[in-house]
Amino acid sequence: MKTKQLSTSDLFITTTRFGASAWEQSLAPIHRALELLGRISPTAAMVLAVVLVAVIAWFDYVTGDFSLALFYLVPVVLATWYAGRLSGWLIGVLSAAAWLVGDPVLSHSYGHPLMPYWNAAMLALIYGIVAHLLSTLHRLQIELQERVERRTASLAEVHHRVKNNLQIISSLLMLQAEKLSNAADKTVFDECRDRIYSMARLHERLYSSGEFSDLDFAAHLREMAEMLVRSHTPQGCTLVLDVRADPVAVDLDTAVTLGLIANELLLNALKHGFSGRPAGELTVELCGGNRNQMTVRDDGCGLPPGFAARKNAGLGLELVLGMTRQIRGEAKIENDPGGGTRTTIFFPSLLSSETAKTEPPIQTDLP
Repeated sequence: MKTKQLSTSDLFITTTRFGASAWEQSLAPIHRALELLGRISPTAAMVLAVVLVAVIAWFDYVTGDFSLALFYLVPVVLATWYAGRLSGWLIGVLSAAAWLVGDPVLSHSYGHPLMPYWNAAMLALIYGIVAHLLSTLHRLQIELQERVERRTASLAEVHHRVKNNLQIISSLLMLQAEKLSNAADKTVFDECRDRIYSMARLHERLYSSGEFSDLDFAAHLREMAEMLVRSHTPQGCTLVLDVRADPVAVDLDTAVTLGLIANELLLNALKHGFSGRPAGELTVELCGGNRNQMTVRDDGCGLPPGFAARKNAGLGLELVLGMTRQIRGEAKIENDPGGGTRTTIFFPSLLSSETAKTEPPIQTDLP
């Protein structure tokens, strides 16, 4: 067996990585600044807040033309976010006092002698309210992050257990198959194990990557094709596997369905396309876009004359047609102009698991 990876997908991946790298480089200063802010300790935040209050008060005193009361919110926010609500209140009171001292022209430009102190008290109250609201927001953010982390851990555990359960079922099927003497019955059990393995690997990829919304189906398709070719290539046949897969993101339900479809198409090609042949080539393609496309092509004898997908479909092909309708896709089964059979599955991008119950036509083209 020989596995080839063509340059089309390699070029696609290279271009994508280049674009992502350029974008990341442009955001690098922002990321570094956020990392530095994230490492600020409560003590350092309080010291920095006091320094900012002093600096703003000095500017307030030097200019004297307009009040800088709004700028005192910066140290209040800094102290509240990194040192807590009480620290924010303390900096708020300190900021109000600094405004009273640092801006004598505006703070004493009222007829009543107590009016400046009243204004400073109102500023302290406003700063305190801001500190209270900000500390509440910070606490809610921490609680939300903890909930997300717990849910992520729970989802990972669920996928891990599902994978383990599927592996147990696969082992039970293997033990049962060993007791069978009929080769056809053993083949049925092996095919069932392949389907279960496909689903188990998807769940394993999900909990390993930590991304539960979608996954890259290209890597799974490549791995599945190589595994099936290794285990199901007819004896005495030298098979060349050609995989051309663009990165295509799909949700879990679509990935499971597509995995089962690909499993059936590959098994069908290996069983019927290369039987009794010394050599052959199996091509698997996955193209992304507004309408994704997955193609499995062999260079075998092709479809028999008068073949009709709906009338002549076996169990495997019936599964392919049914699951294609399930993801609102379209299946096209035809003889390849270069010889052999070609099956193409068209399916929408990022398809939701809640799909409409429509049945697009199944096309079967014969030469």
